[in-house]
Amino acid sequence: MNLNLQANLFLYNGKVGDYYLSGEEKVEITKRTPKRIHFSNGAIVSIKTLSNGMKYLSSRSVVSHNKSYPIVDQMIRDIEGYLIYKIHSKSFI
Repeated sequence: MNLNLQANLFLYNGKVGDYYLSGEEKVEITKRTPKRIHFSNGAIVSIKTLSNGMKYLSSRSVVSHNKSYPIVDQMIRDIEGYLIYKIHSKSFI
């Protein structure tokens, strides 16, 4: 399965207590509502719906070099890295 898809599904289907590692930091889902996911690092990801019924993940953005970058994009990359770490750590056990 596509790693990006797995990371998106991890966020979308995550339950309170699910976590991923970002560097040395454990980022855990602390609260979950039908439209929002709250994380231990203070990030909040919203689940939004388009007019055609498709859902997507959204968050506030940070500005770097005069460009806006949604936090959820970095979270997805961090989760992809964590999933790769889990795959490789299992192969060495």
